[in-house]
Amino acid sequence: MKVVLFDGMNLVHRARSGFTKGDHALVYNFFRSFKALVEKLKPDIAYFVLEGKPKHRSTVYEGYKSNRPKLPSTFWTQQSEILHIMKDLPVIQIRHPDFECDDVIANLAKYYSDEGEDVVIVSGDSDFIQIFDYTNKDKVSIYHPIKKKFIEKPDYPYLDWKSLRGDVSDNIPGIKGVGDKTATKIINNPQLMKEVLSDPEKKKIFDRNKSLISFHWFENINSNLSKSGMEVAYPIQDLESAKAAFSNMGFKTMVNEKYWSKFKNVFESIAHAK
Repeated sequence: MKVVLFDGMNLVHRARSGFTKGDHALVYNFFRSFKALVEKLKPDIAYFVLEGKPKHRSTVYEGYKSNRPKLPSTFWTQQSEILHIMKDLPVIQIRHPDFECDDVIANLAKYYSDEGEDVVIVSGDSDFIQIFDYTNKDKVSIYHPIKKKFIEKPDYPYLDWKSLRGDVSDNIPGIKGVGDKTATKIINNPQLMKEVLSDPEKKKIFDRNKSLISFHWFENINSNLSKSGMEVAYPIQDLESAKAAFSNMGFKTMVNEKYWSKFKNVFESIAHAK
């Protein structure tokens, strides 16, 4: 069985690029690309994982993700439209109100891979690369939807490497003067790594970053994580309702007979994901 874990907000933000005309351009871009991803990856079970608030990370570092730009109200309106239509597709929506999407995906990936299932994580977020150090790399893979390729496991502990260099996208500063190349040099030289971390200030930055970037592991890992405080919305499949929504939004190319037949066939293939 193949379980595909979609990084929901990562894909919604990705849909900001592309078609821009009309009041529902984000919705149009999203479902065109989402259909293509499902068609390519052919999941038996699909999860659409949403964001909670990064409470524990904000406690560790107040500046965590504080560099994110404010998005217009039209973005949030269309995001709500996307999530509403998603309920008509055979895709499980899941989130934890107090933890991020990364944490939920990591726990689901570990659960299913430990059960012997094949898992694909779909995201452009490089933080997921650390999952290879916690799971069987032969059972878990990461597909980058922008690069359109699977990401390979690095030869070094990714979490340590990224803790050295920080993460600009999440506003996590690294050790001064350490970029990609320097971090790779340090991580591949145990003596040099020891020397760097012997500096109290550098060790403090490294430890802080590690606590920010590393996954949170829940005590009760199961197929829906409900005992861990998850909010899980199982789909009530109604593809005709999704078609009506597309029609009302003026998506003529998506509801014509030829395209809709393909769209329907793609999602009916995961209809047993309940």
